[in-house]
Amino acid sequence: MKKIIFIISLIYVGQLNAECSDLDSLECVYWGEYCEWNEETDQCQEIGGGGDVVYGPYDVFSISQSDGMRDGPLYLDATLYYPDSAETPLTSVILGPGWGGDGASLSDWAYFFASYGFIATTIDYNDPINESHQQRAEAMLDLIITVKLENSRADSPVLGLIDTNKFALAGYSISGGVTQIAATMDSTLDAVIALNPTIIIEDCEGCSDFEYCICLLPDHLDHTVPTLIIAGENEIDELPDYDGLLGGDQYDNTPETTIKMLYEIQDGGHSSAVLPFGGFIQGKTLEWLKYHLLGDADVCNSLLEVPDDASQFLTTLECVISLDFDINGDGSVDSFDLVTLVSLVINGNTMDDNSDLNDDDISNIFDILILSDYLNG
Repeated sequence: MKKIIFIISLIYVGQLNAECSDLDSLECVYWGEYCEWNEETDQCQEIGGGGDVVYGPYDVFSISQSDGMRDGPLYLDATLYYPDSAETPLTSVILGPGWGGDGASLSDWAYFFASYGFIATTIDYNDPINESHQQRAEAMLDLIITVKLENSRADSPVLGLIDTNKFALAGYSISGGVTQIAATMDSTLDAVIALNPTIIIEDCEGCSDFEYCICLLPDHLDHTVPTLIIAGENEIDELPDYDGLLGGDQYDNTPETTIKMLYEIQDGGHSSAVLPFGGFIQGKTLEWLKYHLLGDADVCNSLLEVPDDASQFLTTLECVISLDFDINGDGSVDSFDLVTLVSLVINGNTMDDNSDLNDDDISNIFDILILSDYLNG
């Protein structure tokens, strides 16, 4: 076990809990993963000068076990962040920290998601140093029970506001790998977000040819839960002992039949997704939750857009075309359908077809405008 403990210790990294603008020049250099010194303004700023978190429209409040939340047996503590006056019912994401970290290290992510209308709950593990992936996965699933109970607890500020059937897991580093393990344990999960994930699986039957029986095989990640993986291109340089166990490796070993996405950040290190800095990281994670928790099909095409800073972008996600707009019945929606619809309306030949797009019992210019907007959207 000494080798395993040594490997794990390599991924314990410091946590930036301040804005770059709060740092002096030396601190700015230290946090060079996120920040850079602007000589013109003589101030530290987020890399690129525009990496601030763009929060959503809702004010965010939080509660913890001291406020009456269930004390789950499989974890130490939890903090639930919730949006004020957001559309209900509220769907939820559970957030797990890196090795040795506490729930507060994911507070930026929790606040970010809550500001867009989600319940986001951070977890403190019972033993953040020594617990296995399996134990942490069980803890995250136990926390789901707690969040569900908040929907019926009399003094809860989210009483009656929670969708108790819609949950996602998100985690950084070791917890990123943990979310995948949890997905193999609970197929009712709606989505997984793995941020710079690492994973250690000791399997002396399947990994007998590997040192300490540690490897990653497709059997280890055999699940159907939609999985977004955000990784850094240069993580292997920081974590050479994790060769075969990082984000790209996890993507390769997740079934092709599972909806999955790999967004690898160019020149990114192991901390490239520890905070919700950067528009592309914010956009992909938020759209992933909107698509899989809210059923918002409008974000699908945006999800498939390749980020400008991606060194690698892979996915099995396919956006379903609305066949309601397939006027000519060729299995696709394109300009030929618009031509067909215009012809049908002009000639008054709208019997026994699907040209009435707004269901007002008549096919006319308004249906043409609907299809035109769809094609241009």
